[in-house]
Amino acid sequence: MTAFTHMQMTMQEEDNLPNLAVQAFRDAFKQASESSAVVFTKDHQLIEKLPSGKINVIKDISMAYTRITVDQKVLKPKRKQVVI
Repeated sequence: MTAFTHMQMTMQEEDNLPNLAVQAFRDAFKQASESSAVVFTKDHQLIEKLPSGKINVIKDISMAYTRITVDQKVLKPKRKQVVI
């Protein structure tokens, strides 16, 4: 079971949290890719990166992405009917 500890932070430290999270992810990804094969997507392609540094393109996944058409509709609240 995991226990979380509440930490007191200043506003400046809280503002810095997203940057620290991105940096931690980059470091973890770099460490993982140096020790074993990693599969990820880049430029609509599924890529495998081997620990030797060799990069294999597994599949083109550009057709997997779909565009969603946005219909601009104005949402109006329903008027409540008064019962007398």
